[in-house]
Amino acid sequence: MDKAKLRNLYLEKRQNLSRSEYWMLTDELMDQVKLFNWSEYRMVHIFMPIRKNNEVDTFSILNHFKENFPDLKIVVPRTDFKNLKMENVLYDHEYTILGRNKFDIPEPIHGKIIPAHQIDLVFIPLLAFDKLGNRAGYGKGFYDRFLLTCRPDVKKIGLSYFDPVEEIYDLNEFDIKMDACICPDKIWEF
Repeated sequence: MDKAKLRNLYLEKRQNLSRSEYWMLTDELMDQVKLFNWSEYRMVHIFMPIRKNNEVDTFSILNHFKENFPDLKIVVPRTDFKNLKMENVLYDHEYTILGRNKFDIPEPIHGKIIPAHQIDLVFIPLLAFDKLGNRAGYGKGFYDRFLLTCRPDVKKIGLSYFDPVEEIYDLNEFDIKMDACICPDKIWEF
């Protein structure tokens, strides 16, 4: 299936989740997140969810890290839509103040900017993914451009409430594959 069809299909699938389905999937996804050994990572980039789109609730992951891996450093993106780039802002569970950008994405208002080469693992937002580790995002290429600035060995993990499609057909040279995708019932590794 091509990315445009996948975007439409999976946006609709997420929008059709009831609140109870959404939180049940979040709990199941968190069970998978807890299987990882996060102590081997020093710095993790995590996206903030667009709640109105029923994106994966990354605040649950942040809470898990705060309680179980307090030494893990977290960065969250701040987006420059004019230049189609992102900054990595150090996230503090107590002091980071989040505002909302024009797309209703929570972003840090202030904070220390962290260079991409310091990041060990990136959680990547997506709408759909395939069994080969390719993903369909919102189509602006923010994460593909961002990942080019990271170290070659950075771990790339998607988060999805839904299982993969067989294959995404219209990939291009700029698409960067994931290393894994965490779903409610399974961790897909590529």
